Amino acid sequence: MIKLFDAHADTAYELWRKKEHLNRNNCHIDAEKAREYEVYAQVFAFCSLAGTKWSLGNQEFLDCFTYFKRELAEQDKILPYFSIEGPEVIGCDPDALGALVEEKFVMTTLTWNSDNALAGWHGSEKGLTQQGKNYVKASQDLGILIDVSHLSETAFWNVMNITQKPIVASHSNARKIWDCSRNLTDDQLRAISQTGGMVGLNLYVDFLGETAGFETMRRHLEHMLHICGEKQVCLGGDLDGCDRLPEGFKDLADYCKFYDYLKNCGYDDSLLENLFYHNLHRIIEGDKGWRCMQ
Repeated sequence: MIKLFDAHADTAYELWRKKEHLNRNNCHIDAEKAREYEVYAQVFAFCSLAGTKWSLGNQEFLDCFTYFKRELAEQDKILPYFSIEGPEVIGCDPDALGALVEEKFVMTTLTWNSDNALAGWHGSEKGLTQQGKNYVKASQDLGILIDVSHLSETAFWNVMNITQKPIVASHSNARKIWDCSRNLTDDQLRAISQTGGMVGLNLYVDFLGETAGFETMRRHLEHMLHICGEKQVCLGGDLDGCDRLPEGFKDLADYCKFYDYLKNCGYDDSLLENLFYHNLHRIIEGDKGWRCMQ
């Protein structure tokens, strides 16, 4: 059995929306599937859905989080961490971040798929606002990692100019391999690695390539490893946040198949253990000081 630590999943919202349960459900992630792993840690995102008719405000976020915490209490297999994906759910307010630290929130994006008071999204040319700069500083002062997935290129470089801590892109791929605005250029990948940060492989087919399978996933990994280095790439599957996964990958349990595939491609145990667990564990635990019980 292997250890797995994934940087991004939207399971919490899906369970709340469908009123399903974490122990067993029709989503990509549940406690039964987690039993495939010796240790399974997951960063669960709480998304604003800003710019859509399903946009969530603070009350909906709190309701969703309360529901998910109850579900977590009913199982003992998943080690949970949390992230904000679209700070509209906390009013884009830097002063609201303090309360999140006590609840084990370890990351925050600055946008989802819409411009907001902090910055422009990946389909925009808007940069980082003064409020956005304040938000970055407040997050980093509290030990919350800034996640640049979903961010405009202009805002990305604005963040790089002011960051005092490692930067992550929890669920973004390599634009060199597949050209879309959600993926990162080589310059962006390099800049993240220079902060000591991390990039997480996204499994959404739209960000991998039209005929994506394990080989396509490996091509993105190879490129990110080449640019960033072996200790600055992890997994950020976007499970339960996408409706199209690569051929041969249907849910959480299939990370085991991908692990075996990479091993057969010549990846050694040390590299695989870093990609699947240790890299993300190091940047989260090293910054926050929380200890996973293993």
